[in-house]
Amino acid sequence: MKIQPNMMQWTVEATRIREAADVAKMALGLVFASAFQVPILAQSSLYRICTHPDSLDKLREEACESQGLRFENNNREMPYLDSFIKESARLGPGPIRKCFHAKVLRIEVLLLSKAAESIVSVPRKVMSRYTSPEGVIVPAGNWIAVPQLPLMRDAGIWPNGGAFDGFRFVQRDDQSISRLTHPSLEFPFWGSIRHACPARFYVSTVVKMVLSHLLVAYEFKLENPTAKPVYSFGKARLPSPFMTLLVRKRVLPDEKRE
Repeated sequence: MKIQPNMMQWTVEATRIREAADVAKMALGLVFASAFQVPILAQSSLYRICTHPDSLDKLREEACESQGLRFENNNREMPYLDSFIKESARLGPGPIRKCFHAKVLRIEVLLLSKAAESIVSVPRKVMSRYTSPEGVIVPAGNWIAVPQLPLMRDAGIWPNGGAFDGFRFVQRDDQSISRLTHPSLEFPFWGSIRHACPARFYVSTVVKMVLSHLLVAYEFKLENPTAKPVYSFGKARLPSPFMTLLVRKRVLPDEKRE
């Protein structure tokens, strides 16, 4: 009998795990990894829409024009919403780790310890002693990571990097400068360039569908505009579950005439 490929089968083959409980734990971890980014990114973007109402008309206009749009593989649709989501991701939440700084190459690499706290990504364990061209030695057994938060707010990389600019990634001809799904050294949101998250295209498409529907069909605002948008729980830094959105059905121009 031919075995049909599925996540459970792939888990067993890739990890050589045989115990049912261990396979179940691995499968649940994969489900979480594939699903958590959509609500996090959608909530971060909604928060930014509410706190930057000057962008609302352009986003709503683009969403109305794109109704019924088929998302193609060329990944060029809705440049303004794509840029707004990417900028929300650039300044959005991420994992927390304990770390101290060491200058390596053209960006800082963080050695995980209890000395300070920063937001990092792409953690890697050093399997053999490494010496950078600058002479910095990283012994085997240490963990290194990319300092995601300071990197994505660095004014030397991003003009006025600490400020939110929803249309930062759109050119004057309404074309994208770079897309949400484009990984880079300066934008490690999806991990490393070589091993970027393969689900990033799915996440980008679903978040756009969710936000487009809300923009077209509803009006919304924050119940408390001064509430903290981020909630830290253990080593996770997530959108606050206590953020309340006031929503009402949007009255369209055609409905007003009726």
